[in-house]
Amino acid sequence: MAGEKTYIYGRHALVEALKNAPKAIKKVFLAPQFADVELSDLIKKTGVSVTNIESGAPGGMNREDVRQGIIGLLATENLIKPYKGFIEHYKISPSSCLVLLDEIQDPHNVGAIIRSAAAFGVSGILIPEHNQAPVTGTVVKVSAGMAFRVPLISVGNVNSTLRDLKDLGFWIYGLEMNVEHNIVTEKFDAPSVFVMGNEAEGIRQKTRELCDIMLSIPMNPKCESLNVAASAAVTLYAWSLQHPEALQ
Repeated sequence: MAGEKTYIYGRHALVEALKNAPKAIKKVFLAPQFADVELSDLIKKTGVSVTNIESGAPGGMNREDVRQGIIGLLATENLIKPYKGFIEHYKISPSSCLVLLDEIQDPHNVGAIIRSAAAFGVSGILIPEHNQAPVTGTVVKVSAGMAFRVPLISVGNVNSTLRDLKDLGFWIYGLEMNVEHNIVTEKFDAPSVFVMGNEAEGIRQKTRELCDIMLSIPMNPKCESLNVAASAAVTLYAWSLQHPEALQ
């Protein structure tokens, strides 16, 4: 929501942010007793302003967050890149891989997908501006700080973005149960985009129609389905097996 402040908390998240995306941190709040040489050096190096946490929690952060002794005020406008600026400078190759989130609502799923994307060499996460869980402190926490390592890219219209990527040579994959093609037998030999659909409704019909191939994940019949974050992890792992250079 416009005007809302977004906070991240804990040492690990702040170290990742200050090392990999220092412009994404507006301010750091430290408890008076908090002492960490590496973090202090990073704060000085990046020039981020520091305020002591003396009582209560800034901007509505809860007591548990304050107990960790360190909180960062996140500048999401400096963390999330516009699609046009990203794609104009992105060098496309057969090993290019992007993930597009199609109205995913749970921030835990968003964070988990970002973490998997970092693990398997994805070049960026495409995040719609509307009807989509935004990047929050929860997303950053669940991503284990990987939200500061994988480019997060804002897109205005999902379908227009997919059409543009198709024109640039990307192959668009959607995930769906019980379809003929599966992630084990598919040859990922072109630049790839993986569309991850809404937790309850899956991929929207108009978006589905833009997918070149719908893929399934082979599973034991005892299990009906995987959630979207688990599906993303398995799919991106299957892609990375054919692109070992992405893990370098």
